[in-house]
Amino acid sequence: MPKKIINDEYKYGFVMPERSVFKVEPGLSRDIVLQISKIKQEPSWMTDFRLKSYEHFVQRPMPTWGADLSKINFDKITYYIKPTEKTAKSWEELPPEIRETYEKIGVPEAERKFLAGVVSQYESESVYENIRKELKKLGVIFCDMDTALKKYPDLVKKYFGKLIPYNDNKFAALNSAVWSGGSFVYVPKNVKVPLPLQAYFRINAKNFGQFERTLIIADKGSFVHYTEGCMPAGSQILKEDGFANIEAIKPGDYVVNHKGELSKVSKVMTRKYKGPLYTIVPVSPYNNFSLTPEHPVLAIKRETVKARSKRKNNWLYEASSKKLIKAKPEFIPAKELKKGDFIVFPKVKINKKNVHLSDEEIEFLGYYLAEGNINYNKKIKQFVVRLTFGEKENNLIKRVGSLMEKISRKRVYMHDEKYKHAVSLSVYSKKLYDLCDYHCGKYAHLKELSKEIMELPTDKIKIFLNAYFKGDGNLCFKKSKNKASELNRISTASERLALQIQQLFTRIGIFAGIMIRKGGEDFIKGRKIERKNQYVIYFTTNKKWSMIRETKDYFIVPIREIKKGNYEGFVFNIEVEKTNSYLANGFAVHNCTAPIYSTHSLHAAVVEIFALEGARVRYTTVQNWSKNVYNLVTKRAQAEKNAIVEWVDCNLGSCVTMKYPGVVLKGKGAKGEVLSIAYAAGKQHQDTGAKMIHLAPNTSSRIISKSISKDGGRCSYRGLVFVGPKANNVKSYVSCDALILDEKSRSDTYPYMKILNKTAQIEHEATVEKIGEEKLFYLASRGIKKEDAENMLVNGFIEPVAKELPLEYAVELNRLIALEMSGSVG
Repeated sequence: MPKKIINDEYKYGFVMPERSVFKVEPGLSRDIVLQISKIKQEPSWMTDFRLKSYEHFVQRPMPTWGADLSKINFDKITYYIKPTEKTAKSWEELPPEIRETYEKIGVPEAERKFLAGVVSQYESESVYENIRKELKKLGVIFCDMDTALKKYPDLVKKYFGKLIPYNDNKFAALNSAVWSGGSFVYVPKNVKVPLPLQAYFRINAKNFGQFERTLIIADKGSFVHYTEGCMPAGSQILKEDGFANIEAIKPGDYVVNHKGELSKVSKVMTRKYKGPLYTIVPVSPYNNFSLTPEHPVLAIKRETVKARSKRKNNWLYEASSKKLIKAKPEFIPAKELKKGDFIVFPKVKINKKNVHLSDEEIEFLGYYLAEGNINYNKKIKQFVVRLTFGEKENNLIKRVGSLMEKISRKRVYMHDEKYKHAVSLSVYSKKLYDLCDYHCGKYAHLKELSKEIMELPTDKIKIFLNAYFKGDGNLCFKKSKNKASELNRISTASERLALQIQQLFTRIGIFAGIMIRKGGEDFIKGRKIERKNQYVIYFTTNKKWSMIRETKDYFIVPIREIKKGNYEGFVFNIEVEKTNSYLANGFAVHNCTAPIYSTHSLHAAVVEIFALEGARVRYTTVQNWSKNVYNLVTKRAQAEKNAIVEWVDCNLGSCVTMKYPGVVLKGKGAKGEVLSIAYAAGKQHQDTGAKMIHLAPNTSSRIISKSISKDGGRCSYRGLVFVGPKANNVKSYVSCDALILDEKSRSDTYPYMKILNKTAQIEHEATVEKIGEEKLFYLASRGIKKEDAENMLVNGFIEPVAKELPLEYAVELNRLIALEMSGSVG
């Protein structure tokens, strides 16, 4: 199983086929609200609550004090989609496409390895919920909100909408009118939930609004940590200067696309994946490549190019060469391909006319690649170039000796190595040493061709390959009825070199296959050695018929086998300008199956938390909605006597976020804390902040806000600290730090403090900074690249918040920000 494979979709920008058992018409009306309530079979008090909320939503104007919300069109949004008939109690009960979606974001893995329970929301409904047995024993209730309303109506009615009433703001009113799904948590007295509870939210449908409602009640002396997630390690990729593992590709690199032309990499994506893995094995078995089911491959289905309608026995349908060559290849998901279908191996259209190597140098390099080695002799302090041939290869020895002498202008020494039945040619020449080292490298298993060799014109490639095969190739004749075909073979211990030689052959109209001869322990004259893998490059000439067809721009290669297995680990993908395609082990693939919708979606959630006396609640969010989502969320908690509420809020995604988690400190000695990170790039606007309402004595609060703006992004901190007249001895600390990474970006701070008690101790700090040149210079002087230095400084900047996250979330947050910094996620 490969450790690293091609990723099929960009982060969580993939789109599954839309599936629903019920869906209301776009737009919002009183009838739509009644429809939603009716299909959910809700009690009358909830229906009335929805209708009051709808009326207030219609009457209340759009807010104009924050981010620009003018592009939201409420009439085009679909407010309710029911994806399944019922909430599944086991993973297997879910419909396949929904299960596949959540497998992609790791729900089962998270549940199994880390989380106490999971509630997942797809469109409007929670479609999967599972609570571990330990939670049930503790008396913890953790389910979706719709189930809670049916099973625990009195408990829901007591708290629902009491902290965030429907008339709190326009989007709270919208949520209250059309809410669906979300999570309900009740933790009994003195129960400490040992592991985090988690919910996943996913928007799949176009022009859809998601309006989940979360209600958490932590009874006296209890503790719960609730986390919500909206976010989410090779194949050889042909670059401008040779092959590289997909995980080593960076934005700004140039790769070869499906047309055989160079295209610039704009983004690099990586994510965890667990699920099916397809390995496509062509007739050149080495060139197999693995990818996820939806990843598109440039291909031609055999059934569309059949030569005849009937098959012989159980053979595949015979393909018509005329139809194949005329057929237009299409990008087809890997899971739809079959044995016998055809995939495309493009010819690379790189042809530099200005060649700085003479024909003699090109020919010599071909011989060196096959039979040569170089080294520096420390005893005589000389650079040595040596080539070795069989003792009977007289013409070859003579030709190579003359080339070495002509290029180096040094004497060439000939040595008979009779015990090896060989002759070696040596020359002491730094010029020749450098020529060989630069263009071909040294050590058999590390040899690799230079960019200049890979870009040679076709007539020069023929000179190079002819010399290479004369040096180390072999010829095998296969007799047929009419004539003998010729099987040409050459082997190398360098995997990278084998791929390069294969590419050079395509440039002169030959498709050469590669197979691996596995290495391992062996003995030579009683001496134990460890043989390295040998990569055998082969092609046949004078063949009457071939499975591989050639067109002007590419070769059409049949699939010999498709293997299906399971994979768990990191997957990678790259986004390429214009074509969005690249070559994986030589074959053309596309970067994703479905783009993120260009139209906008709306996420308007409401979260209410009640921490009763002595309880502690921590609510963690790492939000990475796609960039077409308006993320407009109202979150508020109430802390009773000696209770503690902590919000850890990280926002990287969405086009606009407006979110200000708050704590109402109602009981004596209550504590509230908001730790937040906002990252805005491009056209993103992260308008985030916090609210602390001190209503009781000896309460304390802390707000730590970190924001990063890049490439024209805008971050705004908007905060409120209120101290009531009866709230004696309040302590509140606010720190707002903004990091601006370029001249195009912007950061704003809008703090508001209303202090009605003179005993309050209030501290507020705000800083705006750029990454200092002196810091970059210092790190550069320690050998650290500028990109890595900037990442280190940003990680240090967000560390006060990141360290408060669960380990998996902290790792993911740091990785996402590092990718954003390099332009790797969009």
